Amino acid sequence: MRSPKQLIELYWTEVWNNRQPEMIRELCADPIIRHDPGSVTALSIEDQIARVRQQSERAEPFFEHEILHADDTYVTSVWNMHTRKGPRVDLCGIEVFKAENGRFTHCWNSSYVAGRWGREGDKAVPDNLPPPSRIAHADAMTPAWLQSVFQHAGLDMPRVSMVGHQPIGHGNLADTRRAVITYNANAEKAVTSVIAKLTHASSAVLDLAQQYGVYEREAKVYDFFGASPPLPAPRAFFSKAGDDGRSLNLILEDLSTRTRAGDQITGCSIPEAQSVIDSFARLHAAYWNDAALKNAGWLYRRARWADAVEASYPAAATIMRERLTGRAAPQILDKMDRFSPHAGAMTRAFASGPALVHGEPRVDNILFEDTSAGPIAWLIDWQFADLASPMFDTAYFLSGSLLTADRRACEDALIERHQRAIAAAGHAYTLEDARRDYAAALPFALFTTVGAALAIPAGPHADLLLLTLLERNIEALSDWNQIP
Repeated sequence: MRSPKQLIELYWTEVWNNRQPEMIRELCADPIIRHDPGSVTALSIEDQIARVRQQSERAEPFFEHEILHADDTYVTSVWNMHTRKGPRVDLCGIEVFKAENGRFTHCWNSSYVAGRWGREGDKAVPDNLPPPSRIAHADAMTPAWLQSVFQHAGLDMPRVSMVGHQPIGHGNLADTRRAVITYNANAEKAVTSVIAKLTHASSAVLDLAQQYGVYEREAKVYDFFGASPPLPAPRAFFSKAGDDGRSLNLILEDLSTRTRAGDQITGCSIPEAQSVIDSFARLHAAYWNDAALKNAGWLYRRARWADAVEASYPAAATIMRERLTGRAAPQILDKMDRFSPHAGAMTRAFASGPALVHGEPRVDNILFEDTSAGPIAWLIDWQFADLASPMFDTAYFLSGSLLTADRRACEDALIERHQRAIAAAGHAYTLEDARRDYAAALPFALFTTVGAALAIPAGPHADLLLLTLLERNIEALSDWNQIP
């Protein structure tokens, strides 16, 4: 009767390395019970022989013990394996076998890992990892992939041992995940979580992303910001979009533990709005007339979408009227309809400006960090970045993200606050310029709100969101005498 140690030595050497699968009849029970993470499989003798024969013929694996430990019942093999047929593959793993009456009856398998077990003298993390490739889905966000992301972002991280992820946010244009990272060493100074924005699973969403270039644009914005954005915006550790406009990988600094998301329906407070304007000013002043942006092909260039707006606005306004009749005041819907003959022409006349603007700064594209000095507004979701007047962002934000009474109470002061910050940075921009540009930008918030009816399915929350934005947009336009 063979001991567990004798069984394992024959199992690796004769069955696998010398390709003698028939010897399994002497070494293993019928069936043997295989325990894998989350599953148990009973393998008959014939199944065991067929499995070994298939893998031996395909790759000719060769096993070596890194550590072998046995008692009278159990044997543990910490093993390395490499293939002898075809391109060389190295794997390592741990297996524990239970022996009864001279045969293996149970086997516990760890998950196999590429490479061999580390030995004294090996570096904890190789310093020459290949650049990360673009991944197709969240499950490809492996420890090895994230290790490469960090290394090529210039970060010295311990060895990543585990990555877990779960979806966050609404996922309108991307599959957004929060990934929690575990290391094999002290992680006090390590990045312990990231936000991943990955390719959406819906082909309809990918069509939309491709049509408007939103994946490429957001990746390019983060590339442009680099490792130290000049405003409150998360750092991107990795940003890459597919050449076809239908895939995205963004690995971003995780702000979720220190910030809270804005709520579009509730709106933000006046102090929060002030912090948003301060972040806008930092963005606009930092890239005022930036030469690198003059011919950047990835910017939205709103005027070139005039034909699409001309065709879509009347159709979207019809849908809005159908969904909101009986809920919106008739005069609100009437004022919305008065833009139908003008939306295309207004978009066609949209003027490029000196500032890099966010382009869609709704309050739900903003995270607020509460500090002793007041809130800090972090800007996220850069799919519609463009060159425009700095007041584009301020008009878009204030006309949709505050209660109307709050907007009226702080609007003039915030326009002036924004203008003063631009001028203090050395840029020629007067309060008269700011007020003129603010009024001219107000219709574009409305165009986006109405256009959203084509993309957002009807439902209680969606309809309330559209109603809230429409009312606020129209009231702001009326206050500034911008209704045609």
